Amino acid sequence: MATRSRDWLWTLLLTLFVAGGMTVHAASHPPDARFLIVSDLHFNPMADPALVSDLAAADPSQWDAILDRTTPDTLSAYGSDTNWWLLKSALEQFPVTVAHPALIMVTGDLLAHDFPATFRSATHDSDQQHYRTFVLKTVEFLAMQLQRRYPGIRIFMTPGNNDNDCGDYTIEANGTFLNDTSPVARELAAGDDQFVSAWKSLGSFNVPHPGLSGVRIISFNSIFLSNKYRALDSSQGCAPVSSTAASDLLAWLEQNLAAAAQTNQKVWLMLHIPPGIDGYASSMKYQSHPPMGAAPSFEACGRAIVPMWAPAWTAQFDALLAEYRSTVVAGFAGHTHSDDFRLIGDAGTDREFVLINPAISPIYKQNPGFRVVTYRGDGSVTDQATYYLTNLTSASSKTKGRWRREYTFKKKWKTRQLNSASLGNVYGKVVASEKVRGEWLKLYAVSGPAEASEKGIARGLYCAVESLDVASYKACYCSENPAVQPKP
Repeated sequence: MATRSRDWLWTLLLTLFVAGGMTVHAASHPPDARFLIVSDLHFNPMADPALVSDLAAADPSQWDAILDRTTPDTLSAYGSDTNWWLLKSALEQFPVTVAHPALIMVTGDLLAHDFPATFRSATHDSDQQHYRTFVLKTVEFLAMQLQRRYPGIRIFMTPGNNDNDCGDYTIEANGTFLNDTSPVARELAAGDDQFVSAWKSLGSFNVPHPGLSGVRIISFNSIFLSNKYRALDSSQGCAPVSSTAASDLLAWLEQNLAAAAQTNQKVWLMLHIPPGIDGYASSMKYQSHPPMGAAPSFEACGRAIVPMWAPAWTAQFDALLAEYRSTVVAGFAGHTHSDDFRLIGDAGTDREFVLINPAISPIYKQNPGFRVVTYRGDGSVTDQATYYLTNLTSASSKTKGRWRREYTFKKKWKTRQLNSASLGNVYGKVVASEKVRGEWLKLYAVSGPAEASEKGIARGLYCAVESLDVASYKACYCSENPAVQPKP
């Protein structure tokens, strides 16, 4: 009887020990957190020109009621930017998909394409200061709409190439747009004086992650690095001005990465235009401009390559990431309107990656989409899910937009984690397999009609994933038997 008692006691103690160990193990690995990324809203409050004078005269807090009169009441068509009804549908969906995100990123391009020309056409007003006021009201309205859906959640935004007072790719360091929007950016991010200073000077910021100790979010205004950038001064009627913004930005970024490394902190990078090559523009340029009177050639193909950034800035940025490889955990960008990614660094090394977010605007015939990213307590990304609008052509103010999850990275690509290694594996499969390439292209287009036309330029698109400089992209895209042949 005593032996049975001792056996029972040892069994009980062993059970408690195992259970206790399991409890400790679970506590050391809390559930992954999630955050929302929205990009390329390209909101056009002037989609109904009849409402523009009322909007210009009203406070942004009154814009809802005015915009609810927008006609027609259908959501934006493919090939156009985001009207009020599409924006409203997306805003209503965000908290349904993720009610309590740890934070929200808006990776640029709040304003619609051709915003200045649309304003002048609708108002017949060429006064630059009147336009400047309307731009600020639009930014304030979008901020209010996000805050209404997510009270108390910190929202971080980075400028896009359309976000300025003088037109595409013309934002000025220390200029009027950054000065005007600094209170909005500060309130959304709950930023401090240092935040405001960096925003006004460079449209950038460095903040502690709101949910993780030892992790920082560094947003840098990559518009300054663009091959298309030119500085215009809104206060001087959009006159050209000299600028050292690109070199100043990279010096600022290096300083902030060095500070993070010295204190053993990890970094998430946030930007609008990703580094590398514009695969779509390069492919279309090669198709549209074949060499005159000659057969297609390797050199002619090379001349069609369109870099996203000025090559010198790309090289400097790549060197920075190589130096701070152990500091930068992930990057998040927009601009291409596609569900895409970039791999930075040599294959076979511990590379950096940038996730490129799909757009809300369907102007390039992708479906409107957004992303929810999952991450661990150490800041490492574990998964992402893309959500998209399934009924753009039939939705209206009376017919609700139907948003659904398109895929999750881990389930779709059968991997344990989203990181540079798993992204590299996906890229390798896309290159090697026509079937996988087709699956990737569908996601690239967010299951939209753009997929049909992008099949013909698939090689130009996938080469952009890891060939970030002109020479490597040329070797990938312009080699023998390229997927894209120029038109005769």
